[in-house]
Amino acid sequence: MADDRWEPAPADIARRKKELLAAARGEKGDGGPNPMAGLGLQFVVTILVCLFVGQWLDRKFGTTPWLLVVGVLFGAGLGMWMMIRTARSVSEESGEREEKRVKGGVRGKE
Repeated sequence: MADDRWEPAPADIARRKKELLAAARGEKGDGGPNPMAGLGLQFVVTILVCLFVGQWLDRKFGTTPWLLVVGVLFGAGLGMWMMIRTARSVSEESGEREEKRVKGGVRGKE
């Protein structure tokens, strides 16, 4: 009777081992999908959470609508700060990848 067990190719094993070791060391991979894809949703959710907290505090302390307004403004500021921070880190990472690519002698068409 033939042995019908599936075994991965040695190249797949080596690739997966390399990925796991890099993850264990805390190295970042290629980045995968665009890290800025969810920024809009993150911005809106931040504003909404702060809005509801401000609304809850207004009901609790009877200061309607002042804490709601403060919450919305704080949420917008926090959301903007998070977007800027993410954009900077993505920009720095892409700059580092470009530097490595150019130093490695692989250049695209100019």
